[in-house]
Amino acid sequence: MKLVNVADYGIKGINYYWERKSKFDLTEDELCSVGVLANNALVDEILIPKLKEANEIFKKHGYELIVKDAYRSPELYQLVKGKRYEIDGKENTDKTFNPVRMPHSSGKAVDINLVDLKTGIEIEMWDKKDWPAGAFINFYEDKTDSLSKEFQRLQDFMINTMLNLGFQLGLKNEFWHFEYEV
Repeated sequence: MKLVNVADYGIKGINYYWERKSKFDLTEDELCSVGVLANNALVDEILIPKLKEANEIFKKHGYELIVKDAYRSPELYQLVKGKRYEIDGKENTDKTFNPVRMPHSSGKAVDINLVDLKTGIEIEMWDKKDWPAGAFINFYEDKTDSLSKEFQRLQDFMINTMLNLGFQLGLKNEFWHFEYEV
């Protein structure tokens, strides 16, 4: 695995836990001790062509890709597991966080979202009040209000684009989590 920063290839990216240090009661020293040295999204370089291709597709529709989380060392998984258990509880954490399989430690898993090209603002693709159920595919599928329909449309668009490029949804079926196997 050769880790590269997605930003070096024209793709927006952040490190989820660096960006949310205060939410998860993490210090920069703790993050540095487990290999997170800055607010960068690092991936195995094998993902770059596919992420660039996805970004071009999204741009044709008025969006831009942002990688919100990528490589996590096994040590980061363990650090974050403890913090999340304290904050969200074990049951809620275990619904979306996988410290056993650790898919992000492969460098070939990404959590993504879309950014509006006109405004530069990240697109809301679910309602945070629906946590944790709203994080999973098809949560909004049978809802009839216009906002839920728009959430489902955007999620379907993002999922279908990534699947068509050879990515797979993760085992937990979060609408934003994709894994790539060569």
